[in-house]
Amino acid sequence: MISATNSADILIVDDNPDMIHLLSKVLTDQGHRVRAAKDSQLALTIAQSNPPELFLLDINMPGMDGYELCAELKELEALVDVPVIFVSGYEQQEHKIKAFDAGGVDYICKPIHADELTSRVNNHVELYRLRQHLQQQVEEKTKELAETLTALRVLMTQQQNDSKETEKNILNNINSLVIPYAQRLQKTPLNENQLNIVEMLIANLKQVSESLINNHDLLQRKLTPVEIQVANLIKEGKQTKEIASLLNLSDLTISTHRKNIRKKLEIKDRKLSLNAYLSSL
Repeated sequence: MISATNSADILIVDDNPDMIHLLSKVLTDQGHRVRAAKDSQLALTIAQSNPPELFLLDINMPGMDGYELCAELKELEALVDVPVIFVSGYEQQEHKIKAFDAGGVDYICKPIHADELTSRVNNHVELYRLRQHLQQQVEEKTKELAETLTALRVLMTQQQNDSKETEKNILNNINSLVIPYAQRLQKTPLNENQLNIVEMLIANLKQVSESLINNHDLLQRKLTPVEIQVANLIKEGKQTKEIASLLNLSDLTISTHRKNIRKKLEIKDRKLSLNAYLSSL
């Protein structure tokens, strides 16, 4: 007998009270929880309020028959995955085909054999629970990946901001402190060798300053914010697929951004690596 913790919630839909009693007796003896509805409309109301783990459907019922009910169940998001087993006195092949076409997973012919019924019910409930468990795992992993991707984007943006702030501080220090000091030093009594060293230092500092200014001005003046992100990642040596994953964009979109960056930066030599060019800025 199945333990209470593993018992399944089963909804029987049949207009025959004797059949409901028989199916209920067999299944409750195996530890399952059983509910019943005598027509399809009542079954829909019960199932939508509290979905079962498996349906046992008769075919011939007043109003909506079993085929129609099964098709209705498969249209409802909360019930689409719940397995449906048809229980019928029809043994003809066309009835079985119609049952499977409607969305059924199994077909049991009357008269009912207790061992066959419980075996098929248990198998389909187990498969249903396994699918639900796998789906839950996929949803959890998807959520974890989405959270990780968001964290990476935040970190990447912060790193870019930190890098820009660092370059800005270096630029300010060079222009406001280091170059003025070197220029004052240039005016002090120096021998020819010392003067040459100071002049070389000033020239190099101005070159570094100009490079930093050009880097910021060039990128910010010509590129969109997304293109700047792409350019910075290219500069770090990231490939198209890596960039697409980090920015949650398609490979094609990243390729388009790469082409636009080359065009806006007026890189006419197709053999020139975009990474090498950006690294030289």
